[in-house]
Amino acid sequence: MNYSSVRFALGRILQICAALFLLPLIVALFYGETKSALRSFAVVALVFFLLASLMTLKKPKHLRLRASEGMIITLLTWLIISIASAFAFMLAGEITNFVDAFFESASGFTTTGSTILSDIEAMSHYCLFWRSFTHFVGGMGVLVFAFIISSGSADSVNIMKAEMPGPRFGKLTARLRTMALVLYGIYFAMTLVTILLLYLGDMSLFDAIIHGLGTAGTGGFSNKNASIGYYNSSYINWVLTIAMFLFGVNFQVYFVSISRGLKEAFKSEELRWYLAIYLFVSALVFFGNFRIYGSVGFSFEHSFFAISSLMSTTGYSTVDFTLWPLVSQMLLILVMVIGGSAGSTAGGLKVSRVVVYLKSIREEVIKTREPRQISAVRMDGEILPDSTKQSVLRYLVIYLMFLGVGTVLVSFDSNDLMTSFSVTVTALTNVGPGLGRAGPASNFSSFSDFTKIVLTFFMIAGRLEFMPLLLFFSPKTWKRTS
Repeated sequence: MNYSSVRFALGRILQICAALFLLPLIVALFYGETKSALRSFAVVALVFFLLASLMTLKKPKHLRLRASEGMIITLLTWLIISIASAFAFMLAGEITNFVDAFFESASGFTTTGSTILSDIEAMSHYCLFWRSFTHFVGGMGVLVFAFIISSGSADSVNIMKAEMPGPRFGKLTARLRTMALVLYGIYFAMTLVTILLLYLGDMSLFDAIIHGLGTAGTGGFSNKNASIGYYNSSYINWVLTIAMFLFGVNFQVYFVSISRGLKEAFKSEELRWYLAIYLFVSALVFFGNFRIYGSVGFSFEHSFFAISSLMSTTGYSTVDFTLWPLVSQMLLILVMVIGGSAGSTAGGLKVSRVVVYLKSIREEVIKTREPRQISAVRMDGEILPDSTKQSVLRYLVIYLMFLGVGTVLVSFDSNDLMTSFSVTVTALTNVGPGLGRAGPASNFSSFSDFTKIVLTFFMIAGRLEFMPLLLFFSPKTWKRTS
């Protein structure tokens, strides 16, 4: 570990992140909540910036960062910014318990959307804005954002790569910073369109911004206790259904569709699988729910909304799906685990990985049946190298390991297997609501501090796809290097 380089790079990043804490002041000024915002977010921003500045006073002679050091910087950034946000909530008087505040903050930045708040509507406007804004920043990545507005040095690439979710089978552009700029531009434009469409659906501008940011980051924080069900509007439900689905698509697809046409974009194998899984599972849930509701329109609307919400890992809800048939609930867990596309703001295993798993099984069957036959796993017509396949398969092993350990740890706090399993899944895949005790009509306030801390670290681990956390706890990582 090159401590001086890590310290300096981390300080530069945190300086940029400190400025984010000033944005709620604009909202506070508009709603007459300036005094409270000044003693909370302004204080945190100032302290945050000063500490970060101290870290950058002495520049290393040789600023070089390896991939492992980039991952450590990434993890530390996410931990520190979540802790800073927790203190902001506490100073504002909105959340008095540090563990609860830390859980809420990490849930925001990781775009999980799980909450400990029982009365969300009682919160101040600037805190509500901050909760949803953390989704927007965390969706594409805190460090991706910092990378764009910084110099974008070559060493910064290792930091940015550590935060980018999902496997990468190719490159969009030769320069990573250029790619980030393009994708963030598309991300911002889609967010504005979503906010506008929600506003046209008789949402207030503030509500539209809150839910637009939450949809864009696939986070799911709402400013209403009943989430989207509060509005009881088919128009809003369908706008969000489509928007959540679209934000679960690889953003490179949108770049290709703009530059080369929609036909070229549909050559993406991951996109076709994503659409097929979404339509197939939504249809199954619809047929299961039709027996309950007895209404084609109602069942169709809420079934497709739920699958769009959970497969994109957004977590908005219109009805309490814990009351649905068991088969529907099992399908909901399935799409939670699968998640959205690589290169999107969605969490989960990612559709591309699931495709590789299925094709790897097929390849193994062919080899077993006909040992002399040459077979290979292909994505978008290109043969995947063995290193990529092994990386994807290793990720599944790590995921299952965390899932098993998490389920056991949460079970100390719950005798309900469905609850223990689903909250672990929802933390690792950054979904938000679970099943059982943690369904959409409930929250996470009843869980012990121990469980909340476990789930908080699992949310961060799932968002950063495990390796940064594993490196953090490896003693060899911290051996000093020149």
